[in-house]
Amino acid sequence: MNIIMLEHINLKTTRMPEMIIWYEKILGLSEGYRPPFGVVGAWLYRGDWPMIHLLAVDEQKTPDDPQMEHMAFRAQELKSFLEILHEMKIPFKSYRVPELRILQVYISDPDGNNMHIDFPREEADALGL
Repeated sequence: MNIIMLEHINLKTTRMPEMIIWYEKILGLSEGYRPPFGVVGAWLYRGDWPMIHLLAVDEQKTPDDPQMEHMAFRAQELKSFLEILHEMKIPFKSYRVPELRILQVYISDPDGNNMHIDFPREEADALGL
């Protein structure tokens, strides 16, 4: 697998409007397109790239419920990545996001931090995923 870049950070929040305004004013990001995932959220862009993903939650955060929901990476070489996951017996789930033409592979690190690695749709197609 070849990691190309950090894809985005996803943060949970009970204060969606306030968070959007903060990231727009403080970091100069702009709210933009977000696929219809079925949950309330917002994507904040720098130019053409959605760097911060916000996810609305109903409950206040607690120390055992971190604000960062997940991290994501863009990558290539899906086949070799899946081989490593199988070899290391690391459980994963994968989902296609048709609007973005990617396959997301979800895993967790030993501390339980969630992440997904996004691969080009063509690599998933070649493997029949």
